[in-house]
Amino acid sequence: MKLFFDSILNQIRARKLLFIVLIISAIVVIILGVMSAINFDGGVLPIDLSNIAFIKYLKGDCGVFFLIFGTILNLLIFYLLILLFCCKRFLTPFAIIFYLYFVYSQVVIFTSIILLYGFFNTLILMLLLLIYILLEIVLLMLFLLFLLNYTDSFGYFKNCFSYNNSALMILNLSLIVISILFCIVLIVLKSFVILLIF
Repeated sequence: MKLFFDSILNQIRARKLLFIVLIISAIVVIILGVMSAINFDGGVLPIDLSNIAFIKYLKGDCGVFFLIFGTILNLLIFYLLILLFCCKRFLTPFAIIFYLYFVYSQVVIFTSIILLYGFFNTLILMLLLLIYILLEIVLLMLFLLFLLNYTDSFGYFKNCFSYNNSALMILNLSLIVISILFCIVLIVLKSFVILLIF
């Protein structure tokens, strides 16, 4: 595990400027997402809450399978877009744009839930969702940084999923694990009638 954290620190040092740009861009996008949700009901790029898997589950409109499948699928779409657009150097700006849109969409969802259902009514959900969103944002950012090591390389996809590339494999598994854990915690909390959205 020490090797994994060392490789992350080395990666951040190697791409210090890009890391700083991503952090600043993410902060700007977070502010824009909050403002959009408050002032423009989703802004220029509206997010339909009725299609969010965990909202449907908490409302009782879908089952456990759709909750897990929908949550992983949502993350998988952005994961694949970032993966595909990092294969060539001239396409990497699009990977960054999709990453930032992911951040924007999560912030809009988070803010919209507070506005629609109230902060105190959804306090436990908000705390859980905040942890989940922050982990997703950080892991996807690290995923993007690691992928840039293989941009323009021969056998790009093979290199990305090579067993020798343990850091990238751990990031991949971590993204799946946190999504499943988020769903499991939601299921447990709803079964004890701690989380309900009407």
